[in-house]
Amino acid sequence: MSNNFVKIINRFSAEPVAASASLISEKINLMDLAQYGFFSLQLTVTGDGMAKVEYLCSNNGSDFIKPVGADDIVSGFTKTSGPSSDGKGFYSFYPEPCGWMKIRVTETGGVSAIAVTLNIAIQ
Repeated sequence: MSNNFVKIINRFSAEPVAASASLISEKINLMDLAQYGFFSLQLTVTGDGMAKVEYLCSNNGSDFIKPVGADDIVSGFTKTSGPSSDGKGFYSFYPEPCGWMKIRVTETGGVSAIAVTLNIAIQ
């Protein structure tokens, strides 16, 4: 009998990201979590900047790399993005098989800072 649990991981809670800077999460051990390879991300952005969110993979637990050909989870996200134009969004993403993952949020507008709240669901 398989275990179909969904694990929710809070990566950032109103964490500041300066203009043109990046914020990288702690590593997530997927060997203990991901059973089916389903991932989703819930994001809230405040502030006047623009966010790009991407995933980084590792198979040795120390070198985290954006896979060749990997798409950003979301880019150009602002405080007025999302289905209700309130800076809140929900995205599915499909990382390559790997042992560990990190999430990187970059402020891409280059002028103003943002604050990011981000949760990931993994099954």
